[in-house]
Amino acid sequence: MPNKKIKILHIAPDGKLYGTERHILALVRHSDTDKFDHYVATPEKGNFNTELEKIGVKYFIAGRKHGYKNKFEGVTEDGSLELFKILRKEKFDIVHSHLNSFGGIVGKLAGAPAVVHTRHGVFWSEEELENISVKDKYFQKLKSGIFDASVAIGEYEKNTMVSKLNYNPEKITVTVNGVDIDKLHAKLNKNLTKKDLFGTDDFIIGSAGRLERQKGFSYFIEAASMLNDLPEKIKFVIIGEGTCKDELMKMREEYGLSDRLIFMDYKENIQDYINNFDIYISTSLWEGMSYSVQEAMALGKPVIAMTSGNVSGLKELIINGESGILIEENYSASVAENIRSLISDEAYRKKLGVNAMERERNNFQEWRTAEDMDKMYLKLYESKNRMN
Repeated sequence: MPNKKIKILHIAPDGKLYGTERHILALVRHSDTDKFDHYVATPEKGNFNTELEKIGVKYFIAGRKHGYKNKFEGVTEDGSLELFKILRKEKFDIVHSHLNSFGGIVGKLAGAPAVVHTRHGVFWSEEELENISVKDKYFQKLKSGIFDASVAIGEYEKNTMVSKLNYNPEKITVTVNGVDIDKLHAKLNKNLTKKDLFGTDDFIIGSAGRLERQKGFSYFIEAASMLNDLPEKIKFVIIGEGTCKDELMKMREEYGLSDRLIFMDYKENIQDYINNFDIYISTSLWEGMSYSVQEAMALGKPVIAMTSGNVSGLKELIINGESGILIEENYSASVAENIRSLISDEAYRKKLGVNAMERERNNFQEWRTAEDMDKMYLKLYESKNRMN
């Protein structure tokens, strides 16, 4: 055991509470404070920082946001330079970069004793993964060598990292995303109604996430277009912001869905909105253990989720037909078909929702993330100190 607390910096891709930031929050909230001191760097301030303040975790405003086209773009910008200065000054024992691998590269350049990277997803569609270039494959292998440890969110992600991206399996630690169901329900504003949130009391089929290619919202819109014969009192809702918004809104108009499909900006109280969905849809082209899906399950919502063999951890979350519905082919048409079935079968919707909540409660508790990471940090710290 070390005779001092191990000092760890988490480098987050955003100041808003998206999935990666929720993972970090769960980790620092449940970590063993007798052994570890956690700090967080965010590229800008948002509701993630507010949550860190509530639990007394110190943070820095530094780094770069997620969304750059290549791993090195933006490394010389002010936020990255500020991160470098902080790393040099604070002398962290471990630097843990989340989603963006660039943070780990900056950590190495700053002389951090140990650097960890959590991918939070594979970032290729199934088709792209099967046809991955030699260049990309080599870079992934090189990256695996740069980091002292890599973290996979679930076994599917680990298997893909090893079999498709040439990661060293001995350097991979597997953990999960988790949700504290009781805390989630306690945060809900039960007085909010559909009318308050969506401006309608209609049946709501919804989804939430960054409006980026990864989330596959074009499939959601295509599926909605196949359901024009449904009663008027059924609405589709997409909540989020991102670079694909204009393209997706144009699709809405082209498919004649302007009166049926509602776009809403990112919401800090997103759980209140999901709690008022009747069906939750996930159309991601690649996905780890999606927090939005887990929260929908924890809120007792029936989930329809697209998935595939290598790029999805959703198969670990959902048992098809029992705690949700998994779609593996004919994506848009199959999503539409299953929406139609669930709309007409209230008993099945309720069964899926109840089973989803129980599966989340029994298998994906929030504290598990911190427990797994604490073990990895301690092992890595002791290994580095033995070497020195």
